Amino acid sequence: MKFAQAQQRVSQFMQQCEKENLELPENEYDAVMEVSSALKAAQGKEKEALSALKKKFSKGANKRSHDKDTNDNKKSSQQEQSDEEEMPRHKRVKLAEEIQAEPARCPENQKIVDAFVEYGLTQLDQGHTGKGSTHLRAAREIRNYDKVIKSGMDARDVGFIGQRMAQQVEQVLQQGKVIDDMADQNVSKDYEGNEPPIVKDIRDTPAKRSENQKIVDALADFAEHELHYGNTGKGTSHLRAAREIHNANIVIKSGFQASQEIGFIGDVMADKIDQILTHGKIVRDESSYSSGGGQQRVRGDLAPIVQDLRDNPAKHQENQKIVDRLTEYGDAHLSSGHRGKGISHLRAAKSIRDSDVIIKEPKDAVKIGYVGKNVAHKVQQILEHGNADDDSDYDPAEDEGYEEEEEEGENYSDSKSVPNKVAPIVQEVRAEKAKVAANQALVDALTDFGEQQLKEAHTGRGITYVRAAREIRNTTEEIKSGAQAKKVAIVGDKVAKFIDKVLA
Repeated sequence: MKFAQAQQRVSQFMQQCEKENLELPENEYDAVMEVSSALKAAQGKEKEALSALKKKFSKGANKRSHDKDTNDNKKSSQQEQSDEEEMPRHKRVKLAEEIQAEPARCPENQKIVDAFVEYGLTQLDQGHTGKGSTHLRAAREIRNYDKVIKSGMDARDVGFIGQRMAQQVEQVLQQGKVIDDMADQNVSKDYEGNEPPIVKDIRDTPAKRSENQKIVDALADFAEHELHYGNTGKGTSHLRAAREIHNANIVIKSGFQASQEIGFIGDVMADKIDQILTHGKIVRDESSYSSGGGQQRVRGDLAPIVQDLRDNPAKHQENQKIVDRLTEYGDAHLSSGHRGKGISHLRAAKSIRDSDVIIKEPKDAVKIGYVGKNVAHKVQQILEHGNADDDSDYDPAEDEGYEEEEEEGENYSDSKSVPNKVAPIVQEVRAEKAKVAANQALVDALTDFGEQQLKEAHTGRGITYVRAAREIRNTTEEIKSGAQAKKVAIVGDKVAKFIDKVLA
């Protein structure tokens, strides 16, 4: 590898370390040595190198030559960071309110706190959850800091402040606000009709080397697919990789070559490039079920397609109930990590919403695009029972494996690969107490049973019970019977019988 390429790769990897909040040695030569040694020991595999560096330089390790009090403060702050990354959006906004409730310990630092809070909330509103949360946490650290910050260099002594944020502190001190100098790489949660410039850069001009065009197009298609379904982190990372290849002067012949010679290409992206070169498309997405996967949609934030379905009514009012039930069903599966089933039902809901066909029986639905036999079966349930969760959704004899019917290839996600991981929908239900205290025991029982079914890979059954728990948690009525629950929570007969058993 040429020296310039090696230097570029080490530099990019160090930026990744900074994003992961690793505090490498303050001496730049020592930091380069640590990073280079980790990459060498991992034979160039960035994931393994990053894991090794995390063990050495995250929580509890000797990260910088600050005094002991500063290190203890950072350990505490990093633990809080770990907790907050799983916070729903409304709790992040609450964090901002808590920060603003008390003045900065040093009044001179107040304008920095205010600027970071304003910037963080703006980023959250635009769907950039990583940037927003990071700046809110930094704002809290600056608010609690007991020394006057006169420069970006001073700010480096504060928890959560890396090189880029130190530059933003300088901006605040000189210009009074944080300036977003990477706006071209931002991706809004209101994605449709609001494409970021990076998409236009890739789409409007051909790749420098025509041989690379199919790789650029496939990565961009995958990225836009992820953005459409609310996964801004994954979408953005694929767009950046696509742009690097788009602008490359070399012909990409393998994923390994790309990872060695082009920026933003790690092991996962290299695997996808190999898939594109072999199959002409991405046929699997390993990053969806790796333990250190990319940033996913934050609980509480709706995927753009779900928001669109909720905001815009069906062309024919007769179809609205079907659209609503399919949207609820698809969103629940999407947010729980069962993306194949979620996406299929959401796309069907959108097609039915926009269709000129009035659905009176399942065979009418089959005439509409994206409505196959599985969705038609759900339509029949909705027409007959008013819900999409009848008993067949959790029949023990049913084969609950589900093929994701879409052009990009096979399932992008497989929750069964991470059996001990708590599904986001379960975390969401447990994040808040029932509105009626008397319903809490029932909510807990439904959630526990649903979570167990998910762990045992009974996807339909698990989602059905957890959704029922969420509906009952949010109702203002005290549930005293399964029959009452069927009216309030739109549940099927088996869930109603379960509720009667719990209440008995």
